Amino acid sequence: MHEIITDIKNNVCTLKISNNLNQKQLKKLKIFLQNCNWKIETVQTLSLEQMKLAHILLKELGELIGYTGQEMRVLLQNEFCKSREISYFSLSPSKINAASKEIAKDFITYIIEFAVLNGYNLILHEGYGEKRTLKSAREVCPDIQRMVLACLRTKTCIVCGKINSDLHHEPPLGTEYELDDGLQTGFLPLCREHHNERHNTSWEEFKNKWHLENMWLNPNLIMELKKVYPGHFKAFKKENYE
Repeated sequence: MHEIITDIKNNVCTLKISNNLNQKQLKKLKIFLQNCNWKIETVQTLSLEQMKLAHILLKELGELIGYTGQEMRVLLQNEFCKSREISYFSLSPSKINAASKEIAKDFITYIIEFAVLNGYNLILHEGYGEKRTLKSAREVCPDIQRMVLACLRTKTCIVCGKINSDLHHEPPLGTEYELDDGLQTGFLPLCREHHNERHNTSWEEFKNKWHLENMWLNPNLIMELKKVYPGHFKAFKKENYE
């Protein structure tokens, strides 16, 4: 499909198309435009903030792996589109095939998931000099539940990115692990430092400080995570859900 760009000036709408069309194709297009009915639909394309965030994430991840941001975008976007069975999209709001807000939200989360599942602690660098700040991918993740799940699968602390973290019950279970079937509480993967911090402060204070939500599991996830955390979910009966 050829890209068509509209240019409105002096009350005239001009359609700019690729010069690769031959005369037969061009004539066919002119006839089509003369005879078709027109309507205007607004499309909720990605915001400038989403565009900027996606490019920052791709740049930072690329530097960790050894790719440019552009190479990282092509690699991940191809995999993303294939997994979602959708067409290629642009990360520029001004393009005719610009991603929707929902697709952009999903893709940004996908980038962060990819980093976690492949062992990269993604930190965003913003600004320069004295105004330069560091921000965790957790703080900008559009779907924090998906990031928590990725961290659970890799035993990665959701707060700081340390590996081999503890499985924390939220609300805390106490010492009754023999009764734990994985369905009575939510969960978070926390390193020892942040696990202790959680037990020494309220849940409201902890989750607001670190921009977190706990993850509630279903039976399929429990069966998967039993292999990652063999000392947990002792009361879970697999045969009850098969």
